[in-house]
Amino acid sequence: VPQLAQLIVQTKSNFNLKGIAIGNPLLEFNTDFNSRAEYLWSHGLISDSTYDSFTKICNFSQIRRQYASGALTTVCARVNRLVSMEISGYIDSYDVTLDVCLSTVEQQAYVLTQLQEGEKIDVCVEDETFTYLNRKEVQEALHAKLVGITTWTTCSGVLKYDMQNLEIPPYLFWENLLSQV
Repeated sequence: VPQLAQLIVQTKSNFNLKGIAIGNPLLEFNTDFNSRAEYLWSHGLISDSTYDSFTKICNFSQIRRQYASGALTTVCARVNRLVSMEISGYIDSYDVTLDVCLSTVEQQAYVLTQLQEGEKIDVCVEDETFTYLNRKEVQEALHAKLVGITTWTTCSGVLKYDMQNLEIPPYLFWENLLSQV
């Protein structure tokens, strides 16, 4: 987002840019990706031995770099597989303390076997957002045109990101950008 906003400002395009939203930022590649190991370990989601492998043998930034280059080593693939097996698909990687959005059958089974107490958090908000943003009246209200795609999705694959630029810290753009907005 900061790079796109800076490009808009630099080209002096006819955009009325009021500001930028950072949302879920990647601020510094190594720090952001490698902090995942301690986060998962400190929440009891990975074992001590997997944590050691994830921090000493092949860390998450190495795995991401290798994926981006298309050359995942056997060692990093093994560490990645260990982490994935221990986390499971029932953990929300954005908030490990939340429930996950289960299919209808899984939801019914959960309700029948568990008492649901405490604050109700809508863990299916992503599914509901998908449905909402694909409504014609919402797209018209947002002046959104789906060009080249039939439905809006969070990660459609339409955009081809240049993974080689993934390591450029976006905060390098902020000072210059904010002085022009």
